Amino acid sequence: MKNNKLYIFAFISLVVGIIAYLALENIIIAISVFVIYLLITVLILLPRFKNYDETKNRYHECYHFINNFIITLSIKKSISGALETTVGSMNAEFIDMFNGLENMTENEKLDYLSSYFQFSDYSLFLEIISIWQEEGGDIISMSKYLISNIRHNEEYLIKTESISKRKYVEIGILWAISLSIIVVLRFALSEFYGKVKGQILYIASISLILIFALLTIVLLVQKGTSLKLKGNSNHEKNA
Repeated sequence: MKNNKLYIFAFISLVVGIIAYLALENIIIAISVFVIYLLITVLILLPRFKNYDETKNRYHECYHFINNFIITLSIKKSISGALETTVGSMNAEFIDMFNGLENMTENEKLDYLSSYFQFSDYSLFLEIISIWQEEGGDIISMSKYLISNIRHNEEYLIKTESISKRKYVEIGILWAISLSIIVVLRFALSEFYGKVKGQILYIASISLILIFALLTIVLLVQKGTSLKLKGNSNHEKNA
């Protein structure tokens, strides 16, 4: 996934560099634009996407784990039985990690997973399990708020990811059209272009447009990769 994003942004950087050359006929500025776009991609955009993807995928796992564990516990009435069934339903990476905890007790394993699921929801889950072990009761009723919260966050993640993808496409199309107009006008008004191409005001104007396009991309990615998970203050500002 990361490589796919790198290829996409590298292609965008190359296209913008080519547009800069066609508009200005200045190879130094064109290369500079390409390098700046690529550096921003590697230093800012890709790390944000990486953190976002890791947080999103980890919360999906957390949701799956908590939901399955509570349901299974309500049926089996056993921590070990619920843990065994729930772990068996997780992905291969999680199972491999969990298998390395074989020398721990069930409670120690659950506590250890708080370093894997670094969300407030998981901390609340541990508190509920601790109370259930001490006092008993209906685990489903005891977890009503928690289940509601994790489902809300799961739906929020799915919804925001869909909205972000749509915004990426919409803004991408708008900027593609805008930059295409620059190229079209450069050839359609070749006589006028010949008079202004060396002027500082023209060069500055094209440069500002390309800088603004880059700023738009950065702000869009920052917005699209920011998460506000309900009840999880550690992940509210960004992923």
